[in-house]
Amino acid sequence: PIASEASSNIAYQLANDQNIDGLIIISSSVATFLNSKDLREYFSAWANIPRVSIGMKIPGMSDVTVDSEPSVSELVQHLYTVHNRRKFAMIDGPAIHDEAINRKQTVFDTLTKLGIGIDPRLRVHGRFTLDSGEQAMETILATGLPFDAVICLNDRMAQGALIVLAKHSINVPDDVSVVGFDGIEASRYTQPPLTTVIQPMHNLGTNAVAILERMIDGGSEEHVVLSSAVTYRESCGCAPTFRFDSTVTRIPSYATQGEERTINEFAALLRMKNPKGLITQLNRAIDATIAESGVVERWHVYLAVIENLIEAEDEKHRMMISDVIASARVFVGERGSRYQASKRVALQSSFETLRTVSAMLAGTFELEALFTNLKQGLALFGITEGYLVEFTPDEGSARLLIDLSWESFEKESSPLEFEYKQLLPSVYKPSFHKGRWILMPLVHGSEPLGYLIVPSGVVSPALYDVLQEQISSSLKGTLLLEQIKSHEQTLIEQVALRTKDLIRTNKNLSNEIKRRIELEQEVMEISAKTMERIGQELHDDLAQHLLGISLIVASARKSINADNEKLDSSLEQISLLLAESISKLKTISRGLLPLEKDEKTFTKRIEALVADTQRYAKIDIGIDADPDFEITDGDRALHVFRIIQEALTNAVKHSKSKNVVIKLERSEDEIGRVHLQASVEDNGIGFAKNIRKSALGLRIMRSRASMANATLDIQSSAEGTRVSVCLEE
Repeated sequence: PIASEASSNIAYQLANDQNIDGLIIISSSVATFLNSKDLREYFSAWANIPRVSIGMKIPGMSDVTVDSEPSVSELVQHLYTVHNRRKFAMIDGPAIHDEAINRKQTVFDTLTKLGIGIDPRLRVHGRFTLDSGEQAMETILATGLPFDAVICLNDRMAQGALIVLAKHSINVPDDVSVVGFDGIEASRYTQPPLTTVIQPMHNLGTNAVAILERMIDGGSEEHVVLSSAVTYRESCGCAPTFRFDSTVTRIPSYATQGEERTINEFAALLRMKNPKGLITQLNRAIDATIAESGVVERWHVYLAVIENLIEAEDEKHRMMISDVIASARVFVGERGSRYQASKRVALQSSFETLRTVSAMLAGTFELEALFTNLKQGLALFGITEGYLVEFTPDEGSARLLIDLSWESFEKESSPLEFEYKQLLPSVYKPSFHKGRWILMPLVHGSEPLGYLIVPSGVVSPALYDVLQEQISSSLKGTLLLEQIKSHEQTLIEQVALRTKDLIRTNKNLSNEIKRRIELEQEVMEISAKTMERIGQELHDDLAQHLLGISLIVASARKSINADNEKLDSSLEQISLLLAESISKLKTISRGLLPLEKDEKTFTKRIEALVADTQRYAKIDIGIDADPDFEITDGDRALHVFRIIQEALTNAVKHSKSKNVVIKLERSEDEIGRVHLQASVEDNGIGFAKNIRKSALGLRIMRSRASMANATLDIQSSAEGTRVSVCLEE
């Protein structure tokens, strides 16, 4: 559960009996934000369709849950008896979360039986997220109270706890034992590997689907309880184990039905002294495990079970079993390594593609460009079909903006409008109902924009979230600009109609003609100011933000170890993509905010800037401009203008100045080179010493000076500040 998901709950509002036959709800995740009563009320909206809850019992619904009490109790007793832990701390889940409450109560009950309590100051609530685990661990350490075990009620919070303990040089498990709950894949790769209670995630899903299918076919309500199991790794204090374990004699509860069947088949083959083809069958079984859970390593445990299930008839039989199991273990290790390597390669490739797609979408502000870039970008992920839908102002209504199957985007064609509870226009129903799809709500802040529908199982699940955020931002910018253009066009059309009326009423009235011209000029001024505002916002806010990130990346590159070439290469790629995005954004903003090409353009813009500033600032601002001062290059002129604008803003808002002078000077040296200098001087209190080098605004001014091929000089003291920029013409 992630807090930002709360704004995406519009997905639930779209689900209804018109577009789905049944609903599976991961209620244990939603319960992070809603208590039991609110959950019942929230999901009562779908009472007329079959529903299955995963992770929690909700009255009136089928459910698949996990009995975690025996495993949690076993884990606590293990810490007490095996590792002699006596001083416990706990990172709890959300206070309203039923699962977290049950796990916590089991911990308390077990410790009570052992005659141990937990100091309330060593119990801190988390949010089931890694960062909340970090915060909780810092809070526990800040108490100064001694503890030798930390029980975390989920694995992500345990990851956060391990990070903080390592930062404070507290050794796990020598100084402190740390345990978690859930058994997520990342728990196997923490430092040290995390001891945890494994929930049968795959079985939770398959059971929920099976129950839902039976209910759709007329079946009654069902309640299935699955068991959990403890996996002991190094974070609790257990010694590292590798493959060989003579104590494992039962098939673990997390094994799927297919894995359990294969284990029994292998044991039967070895009993009959017929190992031929066993490695081939093992290869197929591992393929199935990868498809279901991705945990290849569990076959080491299964092989130990097989070996311990078989009683050898004689020494020859025992040697045969030992040789086959040894070969199988080597094969499992090889398959596990290959699987992890393939995952790393695929993930790296996916994120490289994602960076490319993000750069393509970053400068998209028109529907036609959005269609082109979205179609090309998603095609890089192998997504060639999908639908982008926008909510309309009319309640319950939506319109189809983009169908990725279109050959081109026809801007003049009317988008198909429909009731959003249908998900798509009725003409799409036959093809839509044949496939499996992911619906991603598109949200900007707290504003629902629409949704994107793409085929499921195409990219890594984590990439869906990043695509969702990127497309949401691009769609918001596109729709905003479309609204502005529509408003502008409406004004132009209204003026044209008014002009025709005036001409028709009295062609000879010159004052009416004059009024027509004035209206046209007014419309053009409104249009220009509107585009100027958009251009300023794009360039000053978003471009500055991207530039700030670029500076931080550059700083990070300087701080990394010289031998970390891979990280340096990744940071360099990010820096290049940011530079490309800034360049695209500059192109757009220059198109929206052009500089006139007369000789006094720069001085006039400074005069306009001063006039605008003096509307709200009650100070004297003077301009001392050389009549021959001129910056002919548009890009350099824009950078110098922004430096003056930033310096003037600092003088007005932060320096408490009463008088400001802007100077524009032109000079020639002895060999005829022309030098231009623009400066802003004030009599304020100057910059604070702690920000004179590191402040983001100053860093951005220096960066602008560099891009303008100019020299920036900043002199600041208690008597005032002088910011000057010099460039050679």
